[in-house]
Amino acid sequence: MKTIKKVEVIPIFCEFIPSRSEMKQGEIYISKKYAISCHLCLCGCGEESAMPLNEDGSIDGWSLIKNNNKVSFAPSIGNFSFKCKSHYIITNNIANFV
Repeated sequence: MKTIKKVEVIPIFCEFIPSRSEMKQGEIYISKKYAISCHLCLCGCGEESAMPLNEDGSIDGWSLIKNNNKVSFAPSIGNFSFKCKSHYIITNNIANFV
């Protein structure tokens, strides 16, 4: 799979996800307490992307992998319902668009 572009992301661990108007581009908000992660689409379109976290071992949701101060998510994020149709994989704080 060819990488189209790369975007660096900043993980923000919090109890509550901020409102869309308080979110900043390039920041990924992670609430382990509520097993959810949200961010503004990393293409820059401004749509809010929400990812339920797979904290209970089920197959639903995204797995969060922490490596020191870096995060990775599996599987990839496909924003196919957004106008931008962006698709990226976040690995070690880098979103690789495919």
